[in-house]
Amino acid sequence: MNNEDLDKLKLDLECEKFRLMSFQLENLLEEYDKLLELRENIQLKFFQAMENIGKNEIPVREDFTRWDEVRTKERKIWMEEINFIADLKYDIDDNLKILDNNKLQRLFIEKEIND
Repeated sequence: MNNEDLDKLKLDLECEKFRLMSFQLENLLEEYDKLLELRENIQLKFFQAMENIGKNEIPVREDFTRWDEVRTKERKIWMEEINFIADLKYDIDDNLKILDNNKLQRLFIEKEIND
């Protein structure tokens, strides 16, 4: 194996590292989507339970303001995390494009040299 082959392998390895990071971040964003959907389902069930309690005239102290405050804070934090991860993924994907372009340029140069 010569230096040129070793350089190609190193570049391929770097590309695969970035693809893995991109995949991991994409997977994480999908998990957040599931989390948001689950939270919506929980909220729906909470309100259904509160409606049922009301229909049965069970005396409870309803504090929907507190529920809303908790949900608003929670959503804000999750959205900050999602935006941070999306920014990371954008940077990783951008670097991967650069690496892929370098690979492509290298192939064109090699083809011209060999022709």
